[in-house]
Amino acid sequence: MEETVAELAISGMMCEIACVSKVRKELYDLPGVTRADIRFDADQNIDTALVVFDPSVVAPEALIATVEEIGDGLYDVRGAQVVHYAPASTR
Repeated sequence: MEETVAELAISGMMCEIACVSKVRKELYDLPGVTRADIRFDADQNIDTALVVFDPSVVAPEALIATVEEIGDGLYDVRGAQVVHYAPASTR
């Protein structure tokens, strides 16, 4: 099965527990999102969210808008890259 992955560069996340949980929950609440993994590093200004989604259900722009609407603009998506890939067969 082919997956589409959006890599979002997000600024404004201060903590691994509350911030990461809130962003992940909001992304999971979108229809078509099957996975939202957030790589948080307290030493970095920019954190990365890897979001697996169905592009026939939700647009990448909706992912960005959802993150930027949290807390009236608490987080800023500095960049987004959409990658299409099909997992390699292990046989």
